[in-house]
Amino acid sequence: MKKLSVIYEISLFILAVTSVSLAFVSENKTLLLVDWIVWGIFFIDVSIRFYTSEKKWKYIKKNPFDIIAIIPFDAIFQLARIVRLFRVVRAIAILSRLLRPSIREILEINGLNKVIASVFALIFIASIPIYFVEPSVESYDDAIWYSIVTATTVGYGDFYPETPWGRMIAVVLMVFGIGLIGMVTGSVATYFMDGNKKENPKVDYLKKELDRLDELTNEEIDTMIDMLHKLKNKDKSENGIIP
Repeated sequence: MKKLSVIYEISLFILAVTSVSLAFVSENKTLLLVDWIVWGIFFIDVSIRFYTSEKKWKYIKKNPFDIIAIIPFDAIFQLARIVRLFRVVRAIAILSRLLRPSIREILEINGLNKVIASVFALIFIASIPIYFVEPSVESYDDAIWYSIVTATTVGYGDFYPETPWGRMIAVVLMVFGIGLIGMVTGSVATYFMDGNKKENPKVDYLKKELDRLDELTNEEIDTMIDMLHKLKNKDKSENGIIP
């Protein structure tokens, strides 16, 4: 069952990447159909997770980008490719489940995962006005490239702001980009400095009890099993279940 779950998550990640790739390809009927199929699968996935979650509002607060990613912006706005961004965020969220626990913990320190998602959103959103106000930027993918090299402070020199609006947007991108780099550095340092990470008290208790498994009575074992069921159901109620 666990293998099927991993295969399912990997498939969703591939679909997310596919959806993002379609944003940079000239549209035709076949690609448009593929795009809608990908969106439909995401919609079903999020709907099932939301339906199986016992705490609906908590699920929404914990997974806001999931909800945004299933809104069919393409059908509402002619130039709405921003939804691809949130599918990128979705892809990152899915991929993080497959990463080693240490990587996931680093991403969760100080809300680093949310900051990364926000910077990704800023890059895609800022690329829209850049495309319109900068004369040297001839396509949306050029605008995204401009935003990325500006936010990362690389500055290759192939694009640079020529207009006042372009300079203002560049400043915002640099500030957020530098902030993200600082947060990544700080989160990694915090992870390695904080060797004794705090755990759920119940999980810590279960680990200690397992160390003396041979000494446990049947009643104590039943209590541990009951605690495991409660922990599992709590996680399922917050995140929904994977089909």
